[in-house]
Amino acid sequence: MKQLIGRITRYEGRFRTDGILAANGRVRSALAWDYGRASCMARWGIGARFTDIPEAEQAVVHVSRLSKMTYNSWEEFAAGYILGRCLHFDDEQFGHWYTDMLHAHQVLATHAESPWRTVSWV
Repeated sequence: MKQLIGRITRYEGRFRTDGILAANGRVRSALAWDYGRASCMARWGIGARFTDIPEAEQAVVHVSRLSKMTYNSWEEFAAGYILGRCLHFDDEQFGHWYTDMLHAHQVLATHAESPWRTVSWV
């Protein structure tokens, strides 16, 4: 447990340095990683013909509700997603598993047509 807490603390420190978190910010939860993967599974399920569009939409709407219960903004959701992804794949290397998400975060936070700017969280 101490090792995991240390990893999370180090990731949060890097997130603050890179602008994913505010100077005094912390990651609320890493559940966003699971929620994001659930959304992808619904989409992949359609492609693999394991489900139909209405059932997949229902699953995505459910995941959306869970996300909104856990997080207060796109930015909070993203920080949780990035932490979950890094804990799963990156092993504190801050390699492409991290840098790809950092780049996506920067684009989503600044681009005028980003969903973060055009689609309300609530």
